[in-house]
Amino acid sequence: MLSAGDRFRRIIVPEGSQLVIEDAPLNLTLTSLLVYGNLSLGSPSCRLSSAISITFAPATGVATNQMALRGMNTSAVDIHGELFTPTWTRLAQTARPNTTWVALQQPVNWRAGQLVAIPTSLWKDECRNQNEVKQIQSISADGKNITFTTALQFMHYGGPEYQTEVVLLSRSILLQGSPETAANLTGGHLRIEGKHGRIRGVLGYRMGQQTQMGSYPFHFHMAGEVPADSYMTDNAVYASYWRAFTIHGTHALTVANNTAFHVAGSAFYIEDGAEERNRITGNFAGYIHPLGRADPCDAIGSVFAAPTIRQSATLLQPADWAAAGFYLSNANNYIDNNAASGGTSGFMFLNLPLPIGLNRNVTLEPYKRPPLSFSGNTAHSSGYHWTQAAAIYCGGDLRYDPADNVTLTYKIERTTFDPRDPNNATLKVKFVLRDTKIWLGGVTVQSYGDRFMVDGLESHDGLMGANVRGDPNELYNADLNLNSAHGSWLATNIPGDLGPNNRYGLQFYDNFYRHLLANVTIRNVVPNTKQAAILSLVFSDQFKPSHTASMQDIRLVNVPRAQALSNALVRTGAWRFYNFLDADGSFSGTQRPTLLASYSATNSTGPCDASAVIPCAAPFAWWMTDPAACTTTPPNMAATSNAIACDWYPWRTQARLGLKIPTYTLTQDQSDLLNPGINNINIYDAGVVAQFGLTGASRRATIITRSEGVTGLTGRGGWYVHWNLGAPKTVQVWAETVPRGTSIIYASRYPPGTTFNVTRNAKSSLIPDAQLLPADSLDQVLASDSGEYYYFDGSLLFFKVVDTWEMPYQGREPARGVGAGAGLMVPGGRWRLYFQVDAIMPDCSVSPYPSQNGQDFSAQFCAMNGTVDAYLPPAITTPYNEWTIPYCADVAPPPGVCTAMGVASGDCTCAALQRQGRCPDLGVGGLWLGATSDANLRANVEKALGYCSASCGRCAEGQEFCGDVPVMPLSVSKNLTCEQMVPLGLCYKLVPRGYCLDTCGVCSGAGLPCVDLPSSDQYSCDTVKTRDSTTVGVRQDSSKAVDSATGTIDPAAEDATAAAADAAATATGSAVSPSAAAAAAAAAPTPSPLTAGSGDTSARQQQQGSTSASSPGASTAVVAGVAAAGAVVALVAAVGATVAVLRARRAAASSRVVPLGSIVLGGDGVGGGSGAGAAAGAPAVSSAPVAGRLTARVWPTSA
Repeated sequence: MLSAGDRFRRIIVPEGSQLVIEDAPLNLTLTSLLVYGNLSLGSPSCRLSSAISITFAPATGVATNQMALRGMNTSAVDIHGELFTPTWTRLAQTARPNTTWVALQQPVNWRAGQLVAIPTSLWKDECRNQNEVKQIQSISADGKNITFTTALQFMHYGGPEYQTEVVLLSRSILLQGSPETAANLTGGHLRIEGKHGRIRGVLGYRMGQQTQMGSYPFHFHMAGEVPADSYMTDNAVYASYWRAFTIHGTHALTVANNTAFHVAGSAFYIEDGAEERNRITGNFAGYIHPLGRADPCDAIGSVFAAPTIRQSATLLQPADWAAAGFYLSNANNYIDNNAASGGTSGFMFLNLPLPIGLNRNVTLEPYKRPPLSFSGNTAHSSGYHWTQAAAIYCGGDLRYDPADNVTLTYKIERTTFDPRDPNNATLKVKFVLRDTKIWLGGVTVQSYGDRFMVDGLESHDGLMGANVRGDPNELYNADLNLNSAHGSWLATNIPGDLGPNNRYGLQFYDNFYRHLLANVTIRNVVPNTKQAAILSLVFSDQFKPSHTASMQDIRLVNVPRAQALSNALVRTGAWRFYNFLDADGSFSGTQRPTLLASYSATNSTGPCDASAVIPCAAPFAWWMTDPAACTTTPPNMAATSNAIACDWYPWRTQARLGLKIPTYTLTQDQSDLLNPGINNINIYDAGVVAQFGLTGASRRATIITRSEGVTGLTGRGGWYVHWNLGAPKTVQVWAETVPRGTSIIYASRYPPGTTFNVTRNAKSSLIPDAQLLPADSLDQVLASDSGEYYYFDGSLLFFKVVDTWEMPYQGREPARGVGAGAGLMVPGGRWRLYFQVDAIMPDCSVSPYPSQNGQDFSAQFCAMNGTVDAYLPPAITTPYNEWTIPYCADVAPPPGVCTAMGVASGDCTCAALQRQGRCPDLGVGGLWLGATSDANLRANVEKALGYCSASCGRCAEGQEFCGDVPVMPLSVSKNLTCEQMVPLGLCYKLVPRGYCLDTCGVCSGAGLPCVDLPSSDQYSCDTVKTRDSTTVGVRQDSSKAVDSATGTIDPAAEDATAAAADAAATATGSAVSPSAAAAAAAAAPTPSPLTAGSGDTSARQQQQGSTSASSPGASTAVVAGVAAAGAVVALVAAVGATVAVLRARRAAASSRVVPLGSIVLGGDGVGGGSGAGAAAGAPAVSSAPVAGRLTARVWPTSA
């Protein structure tokens, strides 16, 4: 029998035996308690209320790491102390220094004599310790007021914005380390190695062993999948030498309502990165100490550059250098309703490429695991140990040193997460943080992974309201409070803590990251400080933004106009191209779709020397569109913001081109090595890009450099590229981001007599490369929707930059908002699509000699004289199809139209017009379009079904109209229209690429047509139809069938269909290939815009019939709730299934077997077997439903 005061060297409970400790006071000292059988201190239905303590003390002959209670793999361990609830709560009001009581938000059943922790209310927890531990003297009858035996020393904030926690430390059962080993940072530890452990109501005091791996206060060790009744709940850890609650090689464990305070290293700890599906809920971690630092208060490194921390005998886990309250090496767990105070971060999602430790051979990639749930968590008093540290940090890198594959190394630097479905690694998913609250948290939330979404965020008193980064990233339903009453008090009264300056609501990244924001409030910006609602990121000429962000429903509360946007003028590309879309005008205050971008009335940001191509005193107005629709002082902003606000239209939107001249322009890595500009002259300026038709003081231009690309607006404004050194012999124009259905009219100067070879290089098996054809006029270039022509007028080369948008898209798909962000979009980007211009200049001048910074570039340029204005093309006045693939958008009427219709400028918004009941007159054929004198604007608005279509309920914002998109290149169409290609059986080739959707029966739901082709096919359409009269039989053109697994053309599935198409096209006298088209163009007069082929406006109108590009028309099918591209995705999968059948039959037969089966795209009735597209009684072998009305199915025919 165990007696109080007994000391044991080792107690062993053999397998098949049980040790029961009764509910009576007990003080036990031992070194090891090894359980192979059962240990019972209470039971799930009987919790012990007596004071029971077990002290772990050293003993001769017993290893230090055996100072433990170990439940071995055959054991069942039950420890159930008395239930005290809640284990932690929050202050109901601020607790003042020199007072002895606190008011609580929840009633508690705690007792006099117990210990309570009240965490800090400062930001920098480790720099100035204001955490306090107090003993309870009494508790009020209602359980909501506690009186302590001694007075508080510090203020603990409990205001309306946020409230400090109050944490119970005491429990009825105590496991503690002996003072004998305290100097060695060594205590006892509890380790459960079997599947049956139930630990409740226990305090671990002076537990853990900082120099012994695997020795933690509470620890489930390599237990594998545990049953639902294994758990660690309502326990406490206080003054731990290392960690608090560790989950190691264990899955589905519940860790709930525990508290950890004054802990060395990360407290709640997922050890190897292989642990999943655990429930970590309702816990508190506070006063967490990073290890391996000479001064735990020091800020060292940044997310961009940081020291490499190596594993050592005194730092067994190098990631403890950045210890967090909750260390999450695998996010695929439930992390809900927890609270963190202190640590380098409250919650640290570590980017772990592979599991480590005992699980390093587990075949999973932790950095690809998304949270099963992260919701309702709070964090404060962290995020200051490095530049851009945050209370929630998703980043850092832990891996084995490749030199020995044994030593762990850690860096806090940014890393990229790639969340995937755990059950299907090919499926990309989002990394979602929900309903999170942070105060005094540095930059609050810092992420760099792909597909990050923060939905529901309350942020107070941070350096940044949120720093959500990655591609894409989303921030919805957020309240970002830069200054609470407490934060203002700290800034005034606590030196070295939270200062008044360099604090901002948001900042968008300066590269390809795309940001979506909706329903965000930014509040309480202190006047005349370095604070702002949004801070631009514009310091670099190495990195330059594309379309950075789209936002809606943004509210500025108590924000001075001069501090809505901080966009200090800097002579960099990042400043010149800074932009974002205020989709509803809520941020700028215009209340209409608004482009916000950099602007200066007096500084071109170019050099000020006499040779400058644009005087430095000229305005920088590259982003200006119609001056009547632009302002530098929108309602919420001041002119000091250095920004212009212009009406935004979907056909005149942000795009990015990469301008590359081999061995002249620089890669990002090369540009990083260049010295900065001297005396406001950038020594690697390369030239100017200017809008057409505007010279002198009215010029709209931007400096371009040898580094990176150019961001500007699509549409008829045009981009004239003027290279300082003259005419490039070879230039590549990369279509990095040209939004779907838009185009850029590109122009550049060349000497007379120059001839050209202009090629479109898709670098894609879906779209063959092609040569552009010479045109007789610029009008012919404009008329070609797919950009098939170039034109040289003897001094300027023109061509149209168009993204062909074949499916599956060869690049980053557009980022589209969800929930509060529904309707928002930031365009995607191409991987490899560029137009290469090879210029042959017979009289190549070298005067002035093309050199720069002492380098000879005569091999790259022929010299030319003349200013920008001398070559600038006139404005484009010819009507052309500016928006080839329209979609539903809220296009607000211009102020001039509102004036003509008698509407005040303040009511000239879609929301106001809808409230006034004007929607019927705003649509196609209505009075408002009739009052629109700008014919180009009127034509484009008609494509969107009129003004304010989304607000008026005609369609949903961003919804695309199904039709024959007119950007199919000649290299695919071979100069045939969609109607001409259907009889050739080419729908199977075209529809998966996104072309001819209407003609091929996708839009109507009729399904793809069956066509009898001249081949050795043993089946005819009549045969197929006879066997299933309700199915529209289809023969697949598998000459370039799409492989559903790779999204590329399947060469193994080629057949004679392409040859049949060529033969049929030749019979009609059409050009059937790029080379033949070029020969035909050279031998015959160039067709006029009214007679051009499939790349031209007239041919596209023939393809579409009544659904022309200029107006959707009555017969245009609107795809409900899904873009037409969604149908294509479904069809690609269906085609892939048919190709699989073909491959199987080819493998089984020596003779050639043509594709068998039919694909039907049906409407609402497909799933139920009704409607024209349904197959009565046909067994479906695969089904790929798409949200909304469109689905694709495959029915087989017999062999």
